[in-house]
Amino acid sequence: MVAYPPDRMTGPKLVLRPPVLDDAGPLYQRVARDPEVTKYLLWAPHPDVAATRRVITEKLNVGGDERTWAITLRNSGEVIGLTSCRRPVAHAVEIGYCLGRRWWGKGYMSEVLELLLAALQADRQVYRVWATCSPDNERSARLLERAGFGLEGRLARHAVYPTLGPEPQDALMYAKILR
Repeated sequence: MVAYPPDRMTGPKLVLRPPVLDDAGPLYQRVARDPEVTKYLLWAPHPDVAATRRVITEKLNVGGDERTWAITLRNSGEVIGLTSCRRPVAHAVEIGYCLGRRWWGKGYMSEVLELLLAALQADRQVYRVWATCSPDNERSARLLERAGFGLEGRLARHAVYPTLGPEPQDALMYAKILR
């Protein structure tokens, strides 16, 4: 079995924990239905809360090489986003994240990355952490750069961002070497 970061990670302002079915309503309202939040994600906005419930029960943390956490405010427990790790090979992990628009620009995603990177650093088998983002997603690119990720290149026609259309778009590849 491939090791992953812990189920629960706690920072100064946030707690990362597995999403539960009760998170469907807040996640739908704050994240999954918002075309601005999902603009540069690899999935389309959810049409209704039932779609968010299905994702939680059928896709998140159901095995395989991917792990997802709900991003919650430590003081209130309020769910404000999601983050994930995918480990297709033992030595490397891909990360992803999304945050409700109301919480943009408050330093929360920087804390999420700090928590994820600290947990991944503790796993001696992980040498590389990477993420991709749309070249137009300047906020995500700046976040990754502030977290110490380096731009490795542009991947031509790499990903379909459903909110932007059906054709594959370019993506930027960022990586951080842990050891």
